[in-house]
Amino acid sequence: METKVKTGAEVKGTNALADKKAPQFVAGNPVNAVSQKGDTDKEPKVESVKSGFVDAGQVAEKPKAEPSKMEIKASIAEKIAEQRAILERHIKLGDDLARKIRHRDNLKNIITTLEEFELVLKDNADETDGNYYQGCMLTIKDDNGKTFTTKNPTIIKGVAEQVNSLCSEKLEEVETDIVNLIPA
Repeated sequence: METKVKTGAEVKGTNALADKKAPQFVAGNPVNAVSQKGDTDKEPKVESVKSGFVDAGQVAEKPKAEPSKMEIKASIAEKIAEQRAILERHIKLGDDLARKIRHRDNLKNIITTLEEFELVLKDNADETDGNYYQGCMLTIKDDNGKTFTTKNPTIIKGVAEQVNSLCSEKLEEVETDIVNLIPA
């Protein structure tokens, strides 16, 4: 039995210099077998039917790259920031609503107190000539201790009516604000 020795030129694919050469392309297509083999092994081509449907066996899903820890942390931080912003809006809405409700309660209290005061005056004023504020005194006092006092029933009646009117108008505004403040 005789062994035949091949020279370097006769051996194809075992030459170290030939392996290190860059792949040759003709019209954008690879020529050497190594690059052709690598392309076909990487990803099978999916051919779709003209109707737009693809056979489930033909579809080769690309593996989705899992997000890195930094991306996960960033998305979690972003979600937390969004939730905090929503929470802050809800807290602000609650505070505004509580403030308006307190204002409404104060106005209703003023109106109720004034109406009760007038009812008591009307019941006790049988002998007066229509002005049941006869015998009342109105006192206005500032922070410095200065006071204004009057016993004029016409002025007192006008002030009482004006206070009642202003409080009623403001009560309507506040109740409208409360209704508009509550999300539907």
